[in-house]
Amino acid sequence: MPQRRGALPISDAEVLGCPDTYAHGVPHDRLERLRGRTPVVWLDGRLADRPGAWAVLRYEDVRHALAHPELFSPDDDSLPHGQSSGDDDLEEYSIAALDGMSSSEPARSDMESPAKAMLDRMPDDAAVDFVTDIACDLPETLRDALAGGVHALVRHPVQYERLRERRSDNELLDSTVEEMLRWWTPITQVWHTMRRGTVIGGVPLLAGERVTLWLASANYDDAVFPEPTLFLPDRFRSVPVSDRRSRFGRHRQREQRVRPHLCFGYGDSMCLGARLARTHLRALLIALLDRPGWVRPAGEPVLVRSSSRHGFEQLPVRWTG
Repeated sequence: MPQRRGALPISDAEVLGCPDTYAHGVPHDRLERLRGRTPVVWLDGRLADRPGAWAVLRYEDVRHALAHPELFSPDDDSLPHGQSSGDDDLEEYSIAALDGMSSSEPARSDMESPAKAMLDRMPDDAAVDFVTDIACDLPETLRDALAGGVHALVRHPVQYERLRERRSDNELLDSTVEEMLRWWTPITQVWHTMRRGTVIGGVPLLAGERVTLWLASANYDDAVFPEPTLFLPDRFRSVPVSDRRSRFGRHRQREQRVRPHLCFGYGDSMCLGARLARTHLRALLIALLDRPGWVRPAGEPVLVRSSSRHGFEQLPVRWTG
Protein backbone atom coordinates (compact mmCIF):
# COMPACT_ATOMS: atom_id res chain seq x y z
CA MET A 1 0.00 0.00 0.00
CA PRO A 2 1.44 3.45 -0.83
CA GLN A 3 2.74 5.05 2.34
CA ARG A 4 1.55 8.56 1.65
CA ARG A 5 -0.98 10.91 3.16
CA GLY A 6 -4.57 9.91 2.42
CA ALA A 7 -4.45 6.22 3.31
CA LEU A 8 -6.76 5.03 6.09
CA PRO A 9 -6.17 1.82 8.07
CA ILE A 10 -7.45 -0.96 5.88
CA SER A 11 -10.01 -1.96 8.52
CA ASP A 12 -11.87 1.30 7.82
CA ALA A 13 -11.78 1.08 4.03
CA GLU A 14 -11.93 -2.63 3.22
CA VAL A 15 -15.73 -2.66 3.45
CA LEU A 16 -15.89 -0.71 0.18
CA GLY A 17 -13.93 -3.38 -1.67
CA CYS A 18 -15.91 -6.38 -0.41
CA PRO A 19 -18.64 -7.49 -2.87
CA ASP A 20 -20.70 -9.02 -0.07
CA THR A 21 -21.18 -5.55 1.38
CA TYR A 22 -23.37 -4.60 -1.58
CA ALA A 23 -25.87 -7.37 -0.96
CA HIS A 24 -27.25 -4.86 1.56
CA GLY A 25 -26.95 -1.82 -0.71
CA VAL A 26 -24.31 0.83 -1.28
CA PRO A 27 -22.73 1.58 2.15
CA HIS A 28 -23.59 5.28 2.09
CA ASP A 29 -22.93 5.67 5.81
CA ARG A 30 -19.32 4.52 5.31
CA LEU A 31 -18.91 6.70 2.26
CA GLU A 32 -20.23 9.74 4.12
CA ARG A 33 -17.72 9.25 6.91
CA LEU A 34 -14.84 8.77 4.48
CA ARG A 35 -15.81 11.86 2.45
CA GLY A 36 -15.58 13.91 5.63
CA ARG A 37 -12.30 12.44 6.89
CA THR A 38 -10.29 11.21 3.93
CA PRO A 39 -12.08 11.79 0.61
CA VAL A 40 -9.27 10.11 -1.35
CA VAL A 41 -8.50 6.74 0.24
CA TRP A 42 -6.38 3.72 -0.71
CA LEU A 43 -8.22 0.40 -1.21
CA ASP A 44 -5.93 -2.60 -1.45
CA GLY A 45 -8.49 -4.67 -3.40
CA ARG A 46 -7.70 -8.00 -1.81
CA LEU A 47 -11.29 -8.78 -0.81
CA ALA A 48 -12.48 -8.10 -4.35
CA ASP A 49 -9.55 -9.92 -5.98
CA ARG A 50 -8.61 -6.72 -7.82
CA PRO A 51 -5.52 -4.53 -7.88
CA GLY A 52 -5.21 -1.74 -5.35
CA ALA A 53 -6.47 1.72 -6.29
CA TRP A 54 -7.16 5.15 -4.89
CA ALA A 55 -10.88 5.75 -4.31
CA VAL A 56 -12.03 9.32 -5.05
CA LEU A 57 -15.26 10.01 -3.17
CA ARG A 58 -16.23 13.70 -3.15
CA TYR A 59 -18.40 15.26 -5.86
CA GLU A 60 -15.95 18.06 -6.70
CA ASP A 61 -12.98 15.70 -6.96
CA VAL A 62 -14.85 13.11 -9.04
CA ARG A 63 -16.12 15.77 -11.44
CA HIS A 64 -12.63 17.27 -11.72
CA ALA A 65 -11.17 13.87 -12.58
CA LEU A 66 -13.86 13.17 -15.18
CA ALA A 67 -13.26 16.59 -16.72
CA HIS A 68 -9.52 15.91 -17.14
CA PRO A 69 -9.00 12.67 -19.09
CA GLU A 70 -5.51 13.90 -19.97
CA LEU A 71 -4.69 13.17 -16.31
CA PHE A 72 -7.23 10.50 -15.39
CA SER A 73 -7.36 8.12 -18.33
CA PRO A 74 -10.24 5.59 -18.52
CA ASP A 75 -8.77 2.10 -18.38
CA ASP A 76 -8.32 0.52 -21.81
CA ASP A 77 -9.72 -2.77 -20.51
CA SER A 78 -12.71 -1.03 -18.97
CA LEU A 79 -16.02 -1.30 -20.80
CA PRO A 80 -17.98 1.89 -21.57
CA HIS A 81 -19.06 3.66 -18.37
CA GLY A 82 -18.09 0.73 -16.22
CA GLN A 83 -20.30 -1.90 -17.83
CA SER A 84 -19.94 -5.48 -16.79
CA SER A 85 -18.88 -8.13 -19.25
CA GLY A 86 -22.51 -9.17 -19.65
CA ASP A 87 -23.43 -5.77 -21.03
CA ASP A 88 -21.10 -5.40 -24.06
CA ASP A 89 -24.00 -4.59 -26.35
CA LEU A 90 -25.05 -1.35 -24.62
CA GLU A 91 -23.01 0.87 -26.95
CA GLU A 92 -24.42 -0.77 -30.10
CA TYR A 93 -27.91 -0.72 -28.55
CA SER A 94 -27.58 3.00 -27.80
CA ILE A 95 -26.31 3.93 -31.26
CA ALA A 96 -29.02 1.93 -33.01
CA ALA A 97 -31.79 3.35 -30.84
CA LEU A 98 -30.58 6.93 -31.16
CA ASP A 99 -30.00 6.86 -34.92
CA GLY A 100 -33.68 7.49 -35.59
CA MET A 101 -34.14 10.21 -32.97
CA SER A 102 -33.84 13.66 -34.52
CA SER A 103 -34.99 15.55 -31.42
CA SER A 104 -36.01 14.95 -27.83
CA GLU A 105 -39.75 15.08 -28.62
CA PRO A 106 -39.75 12.24 -31.18
CA ALA A 107 -37.46 10.29 -28.86
CA ARG A 108 -39.95 10.66 -26.04
CA SER A 109 -42.96 9.57 -28.08
CA ASP A 110 -41.04 6.73 -29.73
CA MET A 111 -40.42 5.16 -26.32
CA GLU A 112 -43.94 5.50 -24.89
CA SER A 113 -45.36 2.47 -26.71
CA PRO A 114 -42.48 0.12 -25.77
CA ALA A 115 -42.76 1.30 -22.15
CA LYS A 116 -46.48 0.56 -22.12
CA ALA A 117 -45.86 -2.82 -23.73
CA MET A 118 -43.29 -3.54 -21.03
CA LEU A 119 -45.86 -2.86 -18.32
CA ASP A 120 -48.39 -5.04 -20.12
CA ARG A 121 -46.19 -7.97 -19.05
CA MET A 122 -47.27 -7.18 -15.49
CA PRO A 123 -50.71 -8.71 -14.88
CA ASP A 124 -52.98 -7.34 -12.18
CA ASP A 125 -52.56 -8.78 -8.68
CA ALA A 126 -49.82 -11.26 -9.65
CA ALA A 127 -46.25 -11.16 -8.39
CA VAL A 128 -43.57 -10.79 -11.08
CA ASP A 129 -39.86 -10.10 -11.10
CA PHE A 130 -39.16 -6.78 -12.81
CA VAL A 131 -35.64 -7.93 -13.71
CA THR A 132 -36.37 -11.30 -15.33
CA ASP A 133 -40.01 -10.92 -16.37
CA ILE A 134 -40.45 -7.25 -17.34
CA ALA A 135 -37.11 -5.71 -18.41
CA CYS A 136 -35.29 -8.89 -19.37
CA ASP A 137 -34.59 -7.84 -22.97
CA LEU A 138 -32.75 -4.61 -22.07
CA PRO A 139 -28.99 -4.20 -21.64
CA GLU A 140 -27.85 -4.69 -18.07
CA THR A 141 -27.01 -1.09 -17.16
CA LEU A 142 -30.24 0.24 -18.67
CA ARG A 143 -32.21 -2.48 -16.89
CA ASP A 144 -30.60 -1.51 -13.58
CA ALA A 145 -31.48 2.16 -14.14
CA LEU A 146 -35.14 1.36 -14.85
CA ALA A 147 -35.38 -1.09 -11.96
CA GLY A 148 -33.87 1.56 -9.69
CA GLY A 149 -36.54 4.01 -10.80
CA VAL A 150 -39.32 1.52 -10.05
CA HIS A 151 -37.71 0.75 -6.68
CA ALA A 152 -37.67 4.48 -5.86
CA LEU A 153 -41.44 4.70 -6.38
CA VAL A 154 -42.12 1.50 -4.45
CA ARG A 155 -40.02 2.70 -1.52
CA HIS A 156 -41.62 6.15 -1.46
CA PRO A 157 -45.41 5.74 -1.81
CA VAL A 158 -46.16 9.33 -0.72
CA GLN A 159 -43.97 10.73 -3.49
CA TYR A 160 -45.44 8.16 -5.89
CA GLU A 161 -48.98 9.35 -5.14
CA ARG A 162 -47.94 12.98 -5.51
CA LEU A 163 -46.43 12.24 -8.92
CA ARG A 164 -49.66 10.53 -9.98
CA GLU A 165 -51.57 13.69 -9.08
CA ARG A 166 -49.15 15.93 -10.99
CA ARG A 167 -48.24 13.73 -13.93
CA SER A 168 -49.02 16.53 -16.41
CA ASP A 169 -46.17 18.62 -14.96
CA ASN A 170 -43.40 17.99 -17.49
CA GLU A 171 -40.74 19.83 -15.53
CA LEU A 172 -41.51 17.71 -12.48
CA LEU A 173 -41.27 14.53 -14.56
CA ASP A 174 -37.89 15.60 -15.94
CA SER A 175 -36.66 16.38 -12.43
CA THR A 176 -37.96 13.03 -11.17
CA VAL A 177 -35.97 11.16 -13.82
CA GLU A 178 -32.78 12.95 -12.75
CA GLU A 179 -33.51 12.26 -9.09
CA MET A 180 -34.11 8.56 -9.82
CA LEU A 181 -30.71 8.37 -11.52
CA ARG A 182 -28.99 10.23 -8.68
CA TRP A 183 -30.74 8.28 -5.93
CA TRP A 184 -30.01 4.87 -7.46
CA THR A 185 -26.86 5.45 -9.65
CA PRO A 186 -26.55 2.08 -11.46
CA ILE A 187 -22.76 2.32 -11.90
CA THR A 188 -21.13 2.65 -8.49
CA GLN A 189 -17.58 3.41 -9.62
CA VAL A 190 -15.45 3.65 -12.76
CA TRP A 191 -11.75 2.81 -13.14
CA HIS A 192 -9.07 5.17 -14.44
CA THR A 193 -5.27 5.21 -14.59
CA MET A 194 -3.09 8.23 -13.86
CA ARG A 195 -1.32 9.41 -17.01
CA ARG A 196 0.86 11.78 -15.01
CA GLY A 197 1.15 12.92 -11.44
CA THR A 198 -1.28 15.35 -9.86
CA VAL A 199 -2.85 16.18 -6.51
CA ILE A 200 -6.53 15.64 -5.78
CA GLY A 201 -8.30 15.94 -2.47
CA GLY A 202 -4.96 16.84 -0.91
CA VAL A 203 -3.44 13.49 -1.92
CA PRO A 204 -0.56 13.26 -4.44
CA LEU A 205 -1.22 10.63 -7.11
CA LEU A 206 1.58 9.23 -9.26
CA ALA A 207 1.64 8.34 -12.95
CA GLY A 208 0.58 4.74 -13.47
CA GLU A 209 -1.46 4.43 -10.29
CA ARG A 210 -5.05 3.26 -10.63
CA VAL A 211 -7.97 5.37 -9.45
CA THR A 212 -11.64 4.56 -8.93
CA LEU A 213 -14.09 7.43 -9.27
CA TRP A 214 -17.07 6.74 -7.02
CA LEU A 215 -20.13 8.06 -8.84
CA ALA A 216 -22.48 6.73 -6.17
CA SER A 217 -20.55 8.58 -3.47
CA ALA A 218 -20.38 11.82 -5.45
CA ASN A 219 -24.15 11.70 -6.01
CA TYR A 220 -24.71 11.46 -2.23
CA ASP A 221 -22.31 14.26 -1.31
CA ASP A 222 -24.36 16.48 0.98
CA ALA A 223 -22.18 19.47 0.14
CA VAL A 224 -23.93 19.41 -3.25
CA PHE A 225 -27.16 17.49 -2.64
CA PRO A 226 -28.72 18.32 0.76
CA GLU A 227 -30.34 15.33 2.52
CA PRO A 228 -29.01 12.97 -0.15
CA THR A 229 -30.62 9.82 1.23
CA LEU A 230 -34.08 11.27 0.59
CA PHE A 231 -35.78 10.69 -2.75
CA LEU A 232 -37.02 14.17 -3.70
CA PRO A 233 -38.66 14.38 -7.14
CA ASP A 234 -38.42 18.20 -7.13
CA ARG A 235 -34.67 18.24 -6.47
CA PHE A 236 -33.62 19.03 -10.05
CA ARG A 237 -36.29 21.61 -10.83
CA SER A 238 -35.22 25.13 -11.74
CA VAL A 239 -35.98 27.48 -8.86
CA PRO A 240 -36.40 31.26 -9.06
CA VAL A 241 -33.87 33.26 -7.08
CA SER A 242 -33.39 37.00 -6.63
CA ASP A 243 -30.60 38.64 -8.60
CA ARG A 244 -29.44 41.71 -6.69
CA ARG A 245 -27.23 43.02 -9.47
CA SER A 246 -29.98 44.97 -11.24
CA ARG A 247 -28.73 48.39 -12.29
CA PHE A 248 -31.96 49.91 -10.98
CA GLY A 249 -31.57 48.37 -7.53
CA ARG A 250 -34.61 46.14 -8.00
CA HIS A 251 -34.68 42.42 -7.54
CA ARG A 252 -34.85 40.39 -10.70
CA GLN A 253 -35.87 36.77 -10.87
CA ARG A 254 -33.66 34.25 -12.62
CA GLU A 255 -33.60 30.47 -12.82
CA GLN A 256 -31.06 28.48 -10.84
CA ARG A 257 -30.55 24.77 -11.41
CA VAL A 258 -29.23 22.20 -8.99
CA ARG A 259 -25.79 20.99 -10.02
CA PRO A 260 -25.99 17.91 -12.26
CA HIS A 261 -25.53 14.44 -10.85
CA LEU A 262 -22.63 12.35 -12.14
CA CYS A 263 -24.56 9.16 -12.90
CA PHE A 264 -23.42 9.26 -16.54
CA GLY A 265 -20.03 10.88 -15.97
CA TYR A 266 -19.15 14.43 -16.93
CA GLY A 267 -17.77 16.34 -19.91
CA ASP A 268 -15.93 14.18 -22.45
CA SER A 269 -16.44 11.21 -20.14
CA MET A 270 -20.23 11.37 -20.49
CA CYS A 271 -21.78 7.96 -21.17
CA LEU A 272 -23.00 7.43 -24.74
CA GLY A 273 -26.22 5.89 -23.46
CA ALA A 274 -27.17 8.82 -21.19
CA ARG A 275 -29.84 10.23 -23.49
CA LEU A 276 -31.27 6.83 -24.21
CA ALA A 277 -31.46 5.91 -20.52
CA ARG A 278 -33.22 9.18 -19.68
CA THR A 279 -35.70 8.66 -22.52
CA HIS A 280 -36.47 5.07 -21.46
CA LEU A 281 -36.81 6.04 -17.81
CA ARG A 282 -39.10 9.00 -18.53
CA ALA A 283 -41.30 6.87 -20.78
CA LEU A 284 -41.51 4.16 -18.12
CA LEU A 285 -42.37 6.76 -15.47
CA ILE A 286 -45.19 8.15 -17.61
CA ALA A 287 -46.52 4.64 -18.29
CA LEU A 288 -46.46 3.84 -14.57
CA LEU A 289 -48.29 7.05 -13.68
CA ASP A 290 -50.88 6.71 -16.45
CA ARG A 291 -51.82 3.09 -15.84
CA PRO A 292 -54.74 2.70 -13.39
CA GLY A 293 -53.54 1.21 -10.14
CA TRP A 294 -50.15 1.06 -8.45
CA VAL A 295 -46.94 -0.93 -8.55
CA ARG A 296 -46.24 -2.36 -5.10
CA PRO A 297 -43.53 -4.59 -3.57
CA ALA A 298 -44.19 -8.32 -3.75
CA GLY A 299 -41.24 -9.51 -1.70
CA GLU A 300 -37.72 -8.55 -0.69
CA PRO A 301 -35.44 -7.40 -3.52
CA VAL A 302 -32.16 -9.25 -4.04
CA LEU A 303 -29.24 -6.98 -4.90
CA VAL A 304 -26.25 -7.82 -7.05
CA ARG A 305 -23.10 -8.55 -5.03
CA SER A 306 -20.85 -6.10 -6.83
CA SER A 307 -18.85 -3.03 -5.84
CA SER A 308 -19.13 -1.65 -9.40
CA ARG A 309 -22.66 -2.43 -10.51
CA HIS A 310 -25.68 -1.23 -8.51
CA GLY A 311 -28.49 -3.47 -9.63
CA PHE A 312 -30.87 -6.27 -8.77
CA GLU A 313 -30.82 -10.00 -9.16
CA GLN A 314 -34.54 -9.90 -8.36
CA LEU A 315 -37.04 -7.08 -7.85
CA PRO A 316 -40.42 -8.67 -6.99
CA VAL A 317 -43.35 -6.35 -7.67
CA ARG A 318 -47.12 -6.58 -8.03
CA TRP A 319 -49.63 -4.40 -9.86
CA THR A 320 -52.64 -3.62 -7.73
CA GLY A 321 -55.82 -1.87 -8.79
